[in-house]
Amino acid sequence: MNTDLVFYHNLKDEPYTTVSIIEKFTKNSRHSIMQLINRHKNKLEELGVLAFEMRKPLKGSKGGRPIKEIHLNEDQATFLITLLDNTPTVVNFKFALVTAFRQAKQELVNQQVLLERNHQTNKDLGEVIKAHFPDNPFMYSTFHNLAYKVAIGMNSKQVKQARNVTNAQDALTSR
Repeated sequence: MNTDLVFYHNLKDEPYTTVSIIEKFTKNSRHSIMQLINRHKNKLEELGVLAFEMRKPLKGSKGGRPIKEIHLNEDQATFLITLLDNTPTVVNFKFALVTAFRQAKQELVNQQVLLERNHQTNKDLGEVIKAHFPDNPFMYSTFHNLAYKVAIGMNSKQVKQARNVTNAQDALTSR
C-alpha cells in the first residue's frame, strides 16, 4: 500500500489525511464518504475542526468543478473509517492508516527535536559572532547565509523566494 496516506505542511501542523485518500484506498465512492461526513458532522467536529481546501481539476483534464478536499485529523479519520464496512480492502487500509499516522507523528517529533537543536546552535553561533566581531553588524547575516548555502545550496534570500516565506527558518520546517 502507498505510504503517502498522511500529510502535514509544517512542524506546527497536525497530521491529516483526506477524503480522496480514503476514497482511493477503501474503494468507496467519494459520494458515500461525503454522505458519512455530512451525517456525522457534529461528532467529527467534536474531534477537531473539519478543515478543507478547494482543489482545481488537474491540468490537461477536461475541466470540471473544483473539489472540496476535507482534511481529517487522526481522531476524525479513525472515527470515519470505523463507520465503513469491514471488507478486506478497508481492513488493510485501516491498519495502514493507523501505522501512517504513527509514523508521521514520530517524524514530526524527530524534526521538532532537530529544530530545537538548531535554535540552540543558532543562539550559540550568535554569541560567538558577537564576541569575535563586535563592531561588524553584518557578520551574523554573512555566517547565516554561508550556513544556508552549505546546507541547501541557496542563501537566505533565495530560500525565502523559492519557498514563498518571509523567514528563511520557516522554509526549513515546511515539507
